[in-house]
Amino acid sequence: MRFVPSSLFGRLLTALLLAIGATLLIVVALLLSERRDSLFAGSDAAAIVNAVDATAQRLAALKSVEREVEIERLRNEPPAIERVQLPRQLRQPGAEAAEAVRVLQSRLARSLGSGYGVEVRAAKPGESDVIRLGPERRFVRPERENPPPPETSGDPPPERRGEAPRGFGGVGRPGGFPARQLDVAVTLPDGAAVTFRTDVPRPSPGLPPDLLIELGVITLVLAAVLYVMARTITRPLSKLAIAAEAVGRGARQAPLPETGARELRNATRAFNTMQERLQRYLDSRTHFLAAMSHDLRTPLTRLKLRAEALDDPALRDRFNADLDEMNSMVRGALNLFKGVDHDEPLENVSVDVLLADLREEQAEVGAAFTVSGSAAPLRVRPMALKRCLTNLVANAGKYGSNTTVVIEDSRAELVIRVRDEGPGIPADMLEHVFEPFFRLESSRNSDTGGVGLGLSIARDIAQSHGGSLVLRNRSPHGLEAVLSLPREA
Repeated sequence: MRFVPSSLFGRLLTALLLAIGATLLIVVALLLSERRDSLFAGSDAAAIVNAVDATAQRLAALKSVEREVEIERLRNEPPAIERVQLPRQLRQPGAEAAEAVRVLQSRLARSLGSGYGVEVRAAKPGESDVIRLGPERRFVRPERENPPPPETSGDPPPERRGEAPRGFGGVGRPGGFPARQLDVAVTLPDGAAVTFRTDVPRPSPGLPPDLLIELGVITLVLAAVLYVMARTITRPLSKLAIAAEAVGRGARQAPLPETGARELRNATRAFNTMQERLQRYLDSRTHFLAAMSHDLRTPLTRLKLRAEALDDPALRDRFNADLDEMNSMVRGALNLFKGVDHDEPLENVSVDVLLADLREEQAEVGAAFTVSGSAAPLRVRPMALKRCLTNLVANAGKYGSNTTVVIEDSRAELVIRVRDEGPGIPADMLEHVFEPFFRLESSRNSDTGGVGLGLSIARDIAQSHGGSLVLRNRSPHGLEAVLSLPREA
């Protein structure tokens, strides 16, 4: 599966191209087979096959004495066959002549049937116990106004024996048939053998170059049409996937246009409806919780004033501690809504400058940290990213020591690692700490004044940028927060 495209568009286009390619290959194979049959029917080999087949069938039907008489007559009066005179530019030398001989043998064996034996070999000069097939000239395309003198049948003159024939290969020509003439030995069904002698058949002309050019043009046109068709089918799905990923980050998306096939339009309509209902639910929940958190401040303030009027100092301190915790929870809830605000525009931000400002601010409150590495500008929401990094650095300073921020930048993503040398977190609680209002008092410092929303806000901000935030325990001790922000998002 390594060579199979991963995208739906790539797989669909590949499947269509393979189907069309296989169809074209089958059509071309059928055309070539038909063309070979047509060319063979009008070639020297076809004339030789017809003459040998008819003569062998007639001889097989005769008795032995009659057959000997008929063979003797054929030797004195050779059967005539039509030979095609090819233009000089279409004459094929060398290996093509040998291929024509192989085709002749296979076609003759097929024509005679299973009861006959066929062997085609180079003619032996001086052998006379053969039936010669004499040529009957027929010119299809003359090379010039005066046709060439007719070729003679039979054995070549002694002075030309062993000489390579012009245009057909021969002795000394690699891949050619090693003689100008050949013997066709036919074994009749009763075991008798008859040998026919004829000239080496002229091969048929090869494939015209125009055919290959036309097939190439057809393939390119089909590939272009299939590309457009596959892109038309998969483009709505790509837009739907991008919109779904954006909704997963909490971004607000305009309704997608309902285009494409009916199934794609139905899927897009369902997605738009789901997005509208989800946004309406989130907005109502956010507005309700924000209003409730804001309105709780008034009764909390009144309770604070009434607690100050208590005469018992111990009771007054307990009341004030409970009210301070409630006030922190309300303030944390409001900060949660503020931290996941997606209305802030995206900007190209220098992470190095942002961390430098953050380091100065933390140094003023006694939570200094060091930075190693640098990064190219990144398109983010600056206030949200600063809040995310502030929460991570503040947690590392409160619960550990020697806080270090390591920057790892690449073309694909920016990774920011916030490390400390504190007690760490139990492995089974590494995900629970991201839940709102969840605190690990047994393993972390309880004197924090927080309500357990810092990591939840930080992860929401990371996910709103298409990134991620995970916690890992370090060896031998300490904790590492890994913030990954993709550049393409």
